[in-house]
Amino acid sequence: MTIFINERDIATLIGDGHATMGDFVAAVEAAYTDQGNGDFDILPRQNFEVEVPNSNRKGSLKIGGGSLRGVGVMGASLYSGGYGGMNLWITLYAADTGKVLAILHGSYIGQMKTGATAAMAAKHLSREDSKTVGILGSADQARTQLMGLAAVRDIETALIYSPTRAHLEAYIDWARDALPGIDTQAAGSAEEAVRGADILVTVTNAHEPILDGGWIRPGTHCSIIGAHYPKRREIDTATLLKGRVIVDDLDQAFHEKGEILIPLEAGEITRDHVKGSIGEVIVGKVPGRTSEDEITMFLSGGTALEYMGVSAMLHKKAVAAGIGQELDYEERR
Repeated sequence: MTIFINERDIATLIGDGHATMGDFVAAVEAAYTDQGNGDFDILPRQNFEVEVPNSNRKGSLKIGGGSLRGVGVMGASLYSGGYGGMNLWITLYAADTGKVLAILHGSYIGQMKTGATAAMAAKHLSREDSKTVGILGSADQARTQLMGLAAVRDIETALIYSPTRAHLEAYIDWARDALPGIDTQAAGSAEEAVRGADILVTVTNAHEPILDGGWIRPGTHCSIIGAHYPKRREIDTATLLKGRVIVDDLDQAFHEKGEILIPLEAGEITRDHVKGSIGEVIVGKVPGRTSEDEITMFLSGGTALEYMGVSAMLHKKAVAAGIGQELDYEERR
């Protein structure tokens, strides 16, 4: 049976407690465990930019795919961006039968899995006693970042910075309602948010570096996730050189991550500055944090593996809860 799981269904699964942020973190971790064990295949994200008629904007179509042999699924993700929102579609197949298990739709999948991915990386790379989060950015993706970190660490304080005051105030109001156990504060500057952080998250649409690496104190874990284009980056080379760098997927990172590609092209770093993938850290092939004072950096733009892991989890939760629309179609032989 194939089911269609739409945005409303996903909101119901989350709102009714069938699928928690902890479930999303576990699903992403399962996907990257397959990566670490070599039980995966991946199509690095393909980006197609298009001119939007009657505007000065560019839109894009992004395609990715992958298989997870341990999780037992394969599939593809397809979404457009730059049109005022993310129009995401995922087709999930059973790896053993080749049958379509589910078709999923909705931008909230992307927001939740992105928050879960950075949280999963923080679980393996941040200090266990991390209490304070600094977040640069205040849009929807920044909300699930705090949700994810609260699921893996005992976060007490969050310092949020955005140059757009209305967005920042809306974020603070949301956080105080959704995560009342965390003292969420508006930082007066990016520097204030960075200097106070045990865990730093950058989740912006910036094209150029947005912080000074000198602000990052020893022992901080950084999730650098806002940019995933070859000519864009949120941190500069000097900042990159301060940290132990782990990426989501090596092939994709060297295909699209400006934080790596820009200094690599300039001869400012070599490929071995990237120590490995998060999957290799999870299974113990590559060390994660090597000391309490080390600065760790997770560079991630998101991969199809995350979509496959999260979609497999949501499919199981939806079937168990009786949520989703059965698709009635006949296969011709």
